[in-house]
Amino acid sequence: MDPRTFLPAPALAVGSPPRPGDPAPPLPVTLEPGRPAVVAFLRHTGCPFAEATMRAMRDATAAASEVQWVAVSHAPDDATDRWCQGLGGKGGVEVVSDSSRHSYAAWGLGQTGIAHFMGRRSLGAVGRLARQGIRNTHPTGTRWQSAGTFAVDRQGVVRWRHLPEHAGDLPDLEAARAAVA
Repeated sequence: MDPRTFLPAPALAVGSPPRPGDPAPPLPVTLEPGRPAVVAFLRHTGCPFAEATMRAMRDATAAASEVQWVAVSHAPDDATDRWCQGLGGKGGVEVVSDSSRHSYAAWGLGQTGIAHFMGRRSLGAVGRLARQGIRNTHPTGTRWQSAGTFAVDRQGVVRWRHLPEHAGDLPDLEAARAAVA
């Protein structure tokens, strides 16, 4: 385990998260014009919650290929690729790296407090995922980075968002897809 993942990352100026009806902020990847998208900003690679989200997104691509599924990592490209390979690949999910975390900040996703990832609810969720075989693996990034998931319609407008109350509060990807169907 890399103990540096427990250190807060340098602070960035973080905007407000877009609300339903707001235009989608910029991303490190271009959303396909005329195609709805679900964009998930992941916690650090190696995080069981990031893994659970990525696995759920891969499953969702099979059921909803009309949606562009995008996962954003803040680990460097090589660490993100190794992590995805360790999970069995990307499936139909477009995975991009934003090691600067500037897109996280543009989407209103800053750093959290320690209770967010070490609190009772998060630790309980870690235990539930461990019983499903999903555990912390070789982490890269910072545990302090908030996750967030957004559904963007064909016109580039945010129609749904999930801002987790704690690290183990995972997005409902079916609700995200339904918001832009």
